[in-house]
Amino acid sequence: MADVQEQGRARSKLAILFEQARAAEDKGDLRTALDRYKMILQIDQKFFEAWLNAGAIYTRQGKSDKAITCYQRALASKNDVRAHYNLAVEYYKKEDYAAAEKSLRSVLKLEPRNLKAYLLLGYVFGKTGRNDKAEIAIRNALKIEPDNKAAQTALALLYFHTGRTELALRQIKLLRAKNPKDPFLATLEAKLALAGDDLATAATNFKEVAAQDPQLAEFYKTLRQKLPQETQKGIRGRRNRAEQKQNKTTKDLLDLSLLQFFDGEPQKAMETLERLCATLES
Repeated sequence: MADVQEQGRARSKLAILFEQARAAEDKGDLRTALDRYKMILQIDQKFFEAWLNAGAIYTRQGKSDKAITCYQRALASKNDVRAHYNLAVEYYKKEDYAAAEKSLRSVLKLEPRNLKAYLLLGYVFGKTGRNDKAEIAIRNALKIEPDNKAAQTALALLYFHTGRTELALRQIKLLRAKNPKDPFLATLEAKLALAGDDLATAATNFKEVAAQDPQLAEFYKTLRQKLPQETQKGIRGRRNRAEQKQNKTTKDLLDLSLLQFFDGEPQKAMETLERLCATLES
């Protein structure tokens, strides 16, 4: 009788701690949430949801090794799709593609119609040069959900990276018809246009990206801060030379606009794009 009461108190304490952890997560207090999950696991090392959620917190914090350990411990207590998939994502980020593939196959064994698993498997195959298998995986995802934007975009990217520019452009145009204000799709279409020397389409799409994304300057500032100082100086030098060049071609103007964007001056970049568009229309 005493043992039953003790077990009941332990379950009650675990429930309270888990509720506190979830409430802390909802408030964005990850430190408190993680402390509560650790307290739970000191009482019950087979508490699946505590391992899973602690792993998710470590993922958000960028602590991949700790996240992997948590997901592995979660799987030791329960064979679960979520833990396998989260583990695959961590392996993918660490470029351990063999381990990622193994985890994704575990997902699909448990849940054969898991769209996210097929999609990530497609990227794994693409990263390892198995483009035929990548296309099969992406198309399997589309069989599950034909209108899925992420899967359709993945197919466009596969076409793009395997040199099938016309197919990629056709796929992007279909996507943009449904998502006309998506800056990523506009940027991808601009890259495809550049690959085909269609400067007018490229310029138009870069203008759309700039108009739709008010944080563009901050994005380039953040990106620039991650570059070595010498690389930043090189970009500034290329920009200065491009600005000083006489008799600029349309390609020169497009290159200059991108350098100005990258150098953190979107207003000047937009002015250069306007000049380019006017030149192309004349």
